[in-house]
Amino acid sequence: MLQFEQLKNIKLYLKKNNLKKVILFSQARSGSTFCTYFLAKYLGFKKKYIFPEEIFLNKHFIYLKHFTGKHEKFFLNTNEFILKRPNLNREDILFIYLYRNPKDILRSYKKAKKNNFYHGWKEFYSRYKKYYLDINQNLNVASFNHKIWLKQKKLFKHCFTINYDSLKFFKKFRKNRNSISSIKDIGLNTIVDYTNNKKINFNIFEKLYFFIRRKLESRKNNIENY
Repeated sequence: MLQFEQLKNIKLYLKKNNLKKVILFSQARSGSTFCTYFLAKYLGFKKKYIFPEEIFLNKHFIYLKHFTGKHEKFFLNTNEFILKRPNLNREDILFIYLYRNPKDILRSYKKAKKNNFYHGWKEFYSRYKKYYLDINQNLNVASFNHKIWLKQKKLFKHCFTINYDSLKFFKKFRKNRNSISSIKDIGLNTIVDYTNNKKINFNIFEKLYFFIRRKLESRKNNIENY
């Protein structure tokens, strides 16, 4: 079973180990966009160091991996790259996994479909099942993703799991969460600071390399790098 950690302990751990890089793993419709900003600010990251899931959306895994080695400080979130997550393990990065009740995630899928915000998350995550045949294939995708993390977490030097529901006890969380629509269209996300795109220090040769890798290993033909 997953064991959840309190945020105050994570904050102390971050300071004790002098870690300035944090990656939040999540899955779509788990409240990750809001949690990215809430957790980053709670842990002391200024806005310029916060990189939400949209920054890495539709990118090849090599883009994210290169980013983690090139930048000295960041708090980033991704709900992709499920298979490749262990490849991000470094001694200078703290990894946090965001757990949310699978029923709430699936309920959010339905709301998104109703409001024409659905982006095929169930179909996307279902493609990973064949890589984990030792996990019950009949589980819904939200539960299946949690099981994958249960297997992967032992591979990381610094990692914790937090429960989304536990964050509701924070006064600031309740106040700010209520100001954001319960249905977020990723294309209309108003709290994302896209100016951070300009702070990703990749030169023209690196960008060309990422482009070629994405073309050669497209998501359509191979999901392993997405």
